[in-house]
Amino acid sequence: MILLKMEKMMIQFQDPNSIQMFKMNLLYDNLMMMMILISSSSMYNTILIMMNKMTNKKMIENNMLEFIWTTIPMLMIMKMAMMSMKTLYLNEDMLKTPTINIKTMGNQWFWSYEYNNMKKMSFNSYITMKNNFDMFLLETDNHLIIPFNYPLNIMISSSDVIHSWSIPSMNIKIDAIPNFINSQMILPMKPSIM
Repeated sequence: MILLKMEKMMIQFQDPNSIQMFKMNLLYDNLMMMMILISSSSMYNTILIMMNKMTNKKMIENNMLEFIWTTIPMLMIMKMAMMSMKTLYLNEDMLKTPTINIKTMGNQWFWSYEYNNMKKMSFNSYITMKNNFDMFLLETDNHLIIPFNYPLNIMISSSDVIHSWSIPSMNIKIDAIPNFINSQMILPMKPSIM
């Protein structure tokens, strides 16, 4: 069993545990490469123009140049928007029929979980107070164990105030709101303890 954990001073995303998070990492990497390309090329052109003695400083208009520096950014923005929309709709259309339903209820200082498709198993998950500050206020006594390669539906609500429930390695962050049920379909790719 693989434990997905956070590390100190982590500057990247956690290892993806779902198709959605894998696609989100890919989108992030592609967008960052495009931004680095744009920034480095504009910095290079700016320095080149400033250092060049042969630059025409009295140029009033150049239709071809204006067309190029308008269309290239427009095409890049359209490419970014298409990649973002594709990733966004992947999250919605990924799964249709869940095999397991997990009810999650947010309470003050703990979470209640109930597996429905099995033998009505339910438990509470309380925050553990440890002396080391590695996982301060993130570690619980009972972990939510979810099977991998099975589509799951997580239904979340709250009994008192608004809570936020998340699994960063699966690209899930859902608000638990009193008297309202939010649901999210997930498909874990590898075994883990959440």
